[in-house]
Amino acid sequence: MTQALWANTSPARSRRWWRPVAVALCGLPLPAVAHSGDLLLARLVLGRTPEVTLEVTADVAGNPWLKDSAHVADALGATLRVLLPDGRGWTLSELGKPAISLHAAFPHPAPLPLAHGPGEPAPEWYTASWTWRPSASPLRFEVPADSKHTLLFWNVAPGSPEPAAGWRMLLSSDRTSSIPLAVAPTPLRWSAPAFAAMGVAAAGLLLQGFLLWKRVRRNSVR
Repeated sequence: MTQALWANTSPARSRRWWRPVAVALCGLPLPAVAHSGDLLLARLVLGRTPEVTLEVTADVAGNPWLKDSAHVADALGATLRVLLPDGRGWTLSELGKPAISLHAAFPHPAPLPLAHGPGEPAPEWYTASWTWRPSASPLRFEVPADSKHTLLFWNVAPGSPEPAAGWRMLLSSDRTSSIPLAVAPTPLRWSAPAFAAMGVAAAGLLLQGFLLWKRVRRNSVR
């Protein structure tokens, strides 16, 4: 039996029934369908390098918390915090400016089939992607306590587009379990080309300083 998560109530009331539904869905072996307008899709991509990418995707027009937002990327960047093992954490927006992409259809496999309600237009997906190099492993992700969003969170193993086991529905104050990186983080080291580039830049600055000094001295002699 297919279970559809239609949003037939107001946003405030719908959030009250999301938590038990989310818990129940995670334990169901039966197929389920997620209503696209109600959810943010958070997809963590673990690559074969120390870098990771987190994509947050929304049906902006269908999401009651985003449809009137003037800065969608900033709003999506505030929906999750990255937590390190030592307790430090940052919102996605604090990691830097995201890459933005638009899709007529969600371009990746998702843990749940995505649907829209009868009579609703097909969603237009807006994705903000952050790529960074974590300094420690494992990572956890947390929804801020004041967030009104519900997120469908999953991660993708290196070399596979399929969702890994352990996807979750996240509400305000929820945290993911610890997610180890596919590649252990290592400190950034200076390579030979980096040292060479630094030397060229330093030599250029010294040359400019010398030429400026000669010009000033020539003018002072006159």
